[in-house]
Amino acid sequence: MTCSRPRIALVLCGEVSQSGGIGTSALRLARGLAADGRFAVDVVGLLRHSPAPAGGAVVPGEPCGVEGDVCFFELYPEEAAPPGPDSELAVQQALVALARRRRYALLHGFYASSAGYHAAWAAAECSVPSVVGVRGNDIYGNVFDPARLPRLQWALTHATRIVAVSGEAARRTDLLAGCGPRTRVVLNSIAPAAYRPGSVSIPGSPVIGTLGQLRPKKGIHLLVRAFPTVLEQYPDARLVLAGQVTDAYALEDLVAASDIADRTVFTGALPREDALRHLRGMDVFVLPSLHEGCPNAVLEAMLAGTPVVATAVGAVPEMVSDGEEAVLVPDVGSPQAIADGVLSMLAADRAGIAERARRAVRTRFGLSREVEENVAVYRDCLV
Repeated sequence: MTCSRPRIALVLCGEVSQSGGIGTSALRLARGLAADGRFAVDVVGLLRHSPAPAGGAVVPGEPCGVEGDVCFFELYPEEAAPPGPDSELAVQQALVALARRRRYALLHGFYASSAGYHAAWAAAECSVPSVVGVRGNDIYGNVFDPARLPRLQWALTHATRIVAVSGEAARRTDLLAGCGPRTRVVLNSIAPAAYRPGSVSIPGSPVIGTLGQLRPKKGIHLLVRAFPTVLEQYPDARLVLAGQVTDAYALEDLVAASDIADRTVFTGALPREDALRHLRGMDVFVLPSLHEGCPNAVLEAMLAGTPVVATAVGAVPEMVSDGEEAVLVPDVGSPQAIADGVLSMLAADRAGIAERARRAVRTRFGLSREVEENVAVYRDCLV
């Protein structure tokens, strides 16, 4: 396949169609770049711990899928390689081979200590520039993980440019690896066309909820512990926990221990395109995270017109203004602070806050802005 435009690879670990913030961000950017037309785009998934499908080539000659002008590739280790260093090496070699075959002008790895490490290493082997994306947990938890820290540091040190999803993440990358002027902050965007219309109605009033992958760093346990305080003033309130609960997160037990099981709704895993339908059924959306990157769920709540209460972590203070477009909770890790934030929002002009937030998401968080800022980074790499 030939193309006059420079071809770039957006690299992530896992399936190319994965859910969650990284997969959503990579696919959104790929579609935006393809529509923009200045680059040809491949999305490459590294399935480091999965054997190749029967009859599948380690380095595929053709994409596993095509969507418009975006080509998708998934790279597997050979079946004989067990999970571990051998399978990591096999996938890395496959990425280098694919990069040479597709003649990538640049590789952009999403999540610094995994796909970013692979992308930066492959780019160095192919003598092309690399961009490493710092997403959030890579510059928080991985800093204290002795297995991941060396990869994180190597990727940040050797990347041509670094894209951080918040100013806070950019400062941390500089502290860790002295990245300085090589780093650019690019906040996430949101594409309204990706969501279904309508609303999911939940009995009870007011409905307080959260949405996303329900895992410990999201601080959902803090919201559960805060909810009895909300019930003291709003005895008919309901708590909606929308999304998949990770196996190790005993939220149902905590809900039962907090004596709010009859006021709590667990939805289970949801298709991402249904996110706004569930958010529109909430009176207040709460993000009680302990740390964050640039949370898509906040943008989704803003777009849905649901007032946001969120801890002031990651990019959140860069996304919304406290008291104008959201209520920000300064005390991270405090159930009482979460309860105070929810009660403050319930007493506020929620319609006005929601409208200002909706206006902000439409004017400041469009896909064209995210594409243009990433294109500027790519052009800096390619001069």
